[in-house]
Amino acid sequence: MYKKRRVRLALILVLCATFLFGGPVQPISVYANLDVEGILGTGESEALSEESSDKASEAESAQESSAKATAQTTGNARNKYQGQINDINDKLKNLDVEKKEIQKSINEAKTAKEKELANKNYIDQQIGVTKSEISLLMERIEVLEQQIADKEEDISQKQADIDHSYAQFKTRLRALQISDNGTQLGLILGASDFADFLSKAEIVSRIAEHDQELMRKLTGQRGELEQAKAELELSRQDVEKDREETEQKKQTLNVQLNAAAVAVYNLEQMEKEYLADLAKNQAETKAMEKELNSIYERIKWDENPYVGGEMAWPAPGFYKISSPYGSRFGGRDFHTGMDIAGTGIYGSSIVAANSGTVKFVNTSYTVGRGYGIYLIVDHGGTYSTLYAHCSSIVVKVGDKVEKGQKIAEVGSTGWSTGPHLHFEVRKNGVHTNPLPYVQGK
Repeated sequence: MYKKRRVRLALILVLCATFLFGGPVQPISVYANLDVEGILGTGESEALSEESSDKASEAESAQESSAKATAQTTGNARNKYQGQINDINDKLKNLDVEKKEIQKSINEAKTAKEKELANKNYIDQQIGVTKSEISLLMERIEVLEQQIADKEEDISQKQADIDHSYAQFKTRLRALQISDNGTQLGLILGASDFADFLSKAEIVSRIAEHDQELMRKLTGQRGELEQAKAELELSRQDVEKDREETEQKKQTLNVQLNAAAVAVYNLEQMEKEYLADLAKNQAETKAMEKELNSIYERIKWDENPYVGGEMAWPAPGFYKISSPYGSRFGGRDFHTGMDIAGTGIYGSSIVAANSGTVKFVNTSYTVGRGYGIYLIVDHGGTYSTLYAHCSSIVVKVGDKVEKGQKIAEVGSTGWSTGPHLHFEVRKNGVHTNPLPYVQGK
């Protein structure tokens, strides 16, 4: 009895050492004292001799297919997330280039006054870039969090696989420990003849291979688990970095918004700029009007009658008309709309003066030239309204809008010396005084 226990204990120690250190297990040395029927059960050894090969092959094939499918799914998910992250990173790099170009333009100003004016002219672009950076960082955080959730699920599955494999391993050790039919001479003296010896040797060899594969599987699963945990930790660190950077960008945005809020529309400054290079500015004004007329001609207008009624004031809360419709700058320029300004107007809502359909949206512009970011809304009966120098537009071409609905935000894009809304009313594409329409006259 003492010898049997000693042999079983030695066998268990060898198996554990193999699992921990990866050493080879020789079937004869480990299983020499093993009574196969004692472990597998009476009659099962013969069945194993005939059927185990096919069944083991089928089981291993199914297990390998499942593992490959899981690995492929995990790989596809990893590639998908990495592709999204790379795309976001490319966009952030482009924004960084745009920021440098803006700063370069500001630095080219020679005097403090010119630099101050340049800062005002580029404030919309700076704010736009910062907002885009914040949006992209939040998008990257969302992708990383999705990736983390998938990794946590993958880790959970890997842990379950390890638990299952380890349970099998313990079952094998327990079966060896409780076997009462083993002898010291085992396989050699237990065989009735040479053929029986070969048969038992084959079975024991297969059992040994199975146990070795089980231990290799456990070792591999543990390695995969540790790698998954390391990747998870890196993703969490990336999320934390992005959150910190997002907070920094938000602080930058607040500074930029505050700078825009205190900026004041300066008609006198605009007149000085216009008269300083009169011929050039008059030519640009004519070119801009020609371009706008071309846009109006290309628009397919609704054939519905004018919706009617008094138009809503397009800049709620701000009622100062800083430049009215009509001749200005000593008759050297004709203003085709009215400008609405006021302290703190930057970023405030621009609403549709009446219900209608958005027919045109422009978001690309040259600093110091034209209407900047603007849109046109069709109200039927050949009536339309135009909203210019916006910082952003929240609708798109084809959208149906209601009277008083937010369609944009006040900015200072294009030719502008400060935040304001340039508002126009046109009939058959020809500009007219907008004031009577918003006053109900």
